[in-house]
Amino acid sequence: MPKEQFLIAMRFLASSVSVISAKDSAGNLYAMTASSVTSLTMDPPSILVCVNNGASIHDTLVQEKVFCINILKKSQQEISNLCSSKKLESERFKNDFWDIDETPFIKDAQSNIFCKVDETVPYHTHKIVIANVLRAQSSDTFNTLMYADGGYLD
Repeated sequence: MPKEQFLIAMRFLASSVSVISAKDSAGNLYAMTASSVTSLTMDPPSILVCVNNGASIHDTLVQEKVFCINILKKSQQEISNLCSSKKLESERFKNDFWDIDETPFIKDAQSNIFCKVDETVPYHTHKIVIANVLRAQSSDTFNTLMYADGGYLD
């Protein structure tokens, strides 16, 4: 199948918008917007994330092993845009969205899922990161930011 046809087809796959966040052993903070986040098993609770090998967070996920999946609320498009722009990478943590004491997480996210990497599987330009869920916290009501067809959904 030609790549262009696949890209068009994938535009119609709606997904929640998440930001993956982590801190390396030197205290450097990393975050990236991701739509390739999927629950894997309930026993044990596990999840998978697909990360481009060239993403700045890649090595930290593979080496440090602990990270957070922050599922965003509809009101958090700004955070999604900030964490998806390479140009704005140095600005990602210069705001009050974050709690950075331990594993960095977005304080007012729809959900925060704290994870530890169990296994990584290389696949061409990406790593499939399989992680065990350490703990999770969520808002009481559904208000998740969704993305499809090249834009955010209302």
